[in-house]
Amino acid sequence: MENKKAVLITIVVLLFIFTPLTVMGAFFKANVNPLEENPSHDFYYKGSLWFYDTYDKLMSTYKCLTETCEFTKPVIDDSNYGVKYYQDGSLDKLWIIDDKYTFITDGVTVYLFNVESGRPLQSYKAVKNYNVKLENNTFIIQNNKDLWGVLTVGNNLGSVLPFEYDFIGLKEKEIVNGTFPVTEFIVEKDSKWYLVDLKNSSLTAEIPTPIIDYNNQYLFSKSNDRIRIYSYDGTEHLLNYRIKDYVIADDYYGIITDSFLIVYHNLEDNYLKFIPLTREATDITLEKDNNKLVVKFNGNIVDNIAIS
Repeated sequence: MENKKAVLITIVVLLFIFTPLTVMGAFFKANVNPLEENPSHDFYYKGSLWFYDTYDKLMSTYKCLTETCEFTKPVIDDSNYGVKYYQDGSLDKLWIIDDKYTFITDGVTVYLFNVESGRPLQSYKAVKNYNVKLENNTFIIQNNKDLWGVLTVGNNLGSVLPFEYDFIGLKEKEIVNGTFPVTEFIVEKDSKWYLVDLKNSSLTAEIPTPIIDYNNQYLFSKSNDRIRIYSYDGTEHLLNYRIKDYVIADDYYGIITDSFLIVYHNLEDNYLKFIPLTREATDITLEKDNNKLVVKFNGNIVDNIAIS
């Protein structure tokens, strides 16, 4: 009996020793510290947001006021005006920028949040970045008065455009080294549309209808299903045509009406070619190929226009 009792005591002692070690080993193997307040380093935990740096060190927390509490989801309102914007962005939530700032949404309020100090700095209504990283960590932001402005957010905060616009947008461009280039903006103010640069200086005259696209010569606008084309000085071109759409190949323009494709090199000069459209011509393209322009309807070549 004494031997059995000794064995039992030994087993109990060993269990007391090894059970905690087994549990602790499981925690450490899963890279979890059971002594932390938020052992799994969840972003949302017990009614707060928890911010960790790139080395997984806790920087600060934010006590949520509502159940909708998360990184801000960007908005895109450009389709309301027909702007041809970048649509391939995949970043559907914002992130911590340089381990210092981020945007969080609590209820219906967006906060610019200082992750280092754990303090909200300013409240807004919406943030726009086309779900892509904009050059210089640029963000288009709507304030609580429904006016839009532009900030850069990095080690320091910078104001690019003041909060004075009814709309600010960017036209579609090619991504460069994973970043969307930002050189100018489409803006609307007092029902007038124009382009401004990064210093908030006007690049064009004001026009009365939404700018949906532009190149280095013309502004393309759309109103009541009609395309209007302006020079940067505000001069409107091709007033005699009801333009449905357009295609561009370098500095050549294909103007699409109900019945014709009219090809121009310069809209102030005479046209190069007048091509009747068929009902089946739903996909019209214009391609520059050395000394000719190739016109295609639905992928089929319909004309080759000689150019110099």
